[in-house]
Amino acid sequence: MIKIILKNLITFFIIFLNFFPAHAQDTLDTIKIEQYLSTLPSLERLEEKYKASDNGENEEYPSMLDSPEMTRTPITNGLTLLRDHPSYEEFKVIVTNANFSNPEQWASTGDKIMMAYSAYQLKNPENADAPSIDEIKKNMQEDLEKISTNQFISAEQKQTLINKIENSMALLNDPNYIDSENISIISPFVGRLNTLFKEYQ
Repeated sequence: MIKIILKNLITFFIIFLNFFPAHAQDTLDTIKIEQYLSTLPSLERLEEKYKASDNGENEEYPSMLDSPEMTRTPITNGLTLLRDHPSYEEFKVIVTNANFSNPEQWASTGDKIMMAYSAYQLKNPENADAPSIDEIKKNMQEDLEKISTNQFISAEQKQTLINKIENSMALLNDPNYIDSENISIISPFVGRLNTLFKEYQ
């Protein structure tokens, strides 16, 4: 379960900038971050338990946890699908034992962690050859110009691509995302999150 969630989140962040403007984020709480991270080993064991009892039917996990469309709150949205799975009651016990009031609070914390983590990675890329934010913006502007003059795609496809790039540019210019105070709060946890994502890729 947690492997599927994290795999989906990795995919989500790769294409996140293509879709969504940012909005003001609630401030993260370091205690809640620790509590959230503490649930992941138990959730991994829960996933393994149900995969072992699925008798080869565990391929259903991705379809149950994938959101029908991309969203800024993938974990929260995933709860709707998870509620119909037989593991949900055990999942609730795990998150409430970690001092979350309910699964919704757990998921909201996860969404804020991932938003801050993605912004941190943009501002502090691991790869020395990664483009800077200014270079990303410049590339996006060039892509806009190329799309606008492309004669080989339909007007509908052209507008869809333009909307995605313009939303991405707005996101990179939005201080609620790129300069969120949650970035500094999440920074002590980045090493653990990097390791976590590498484990579940």
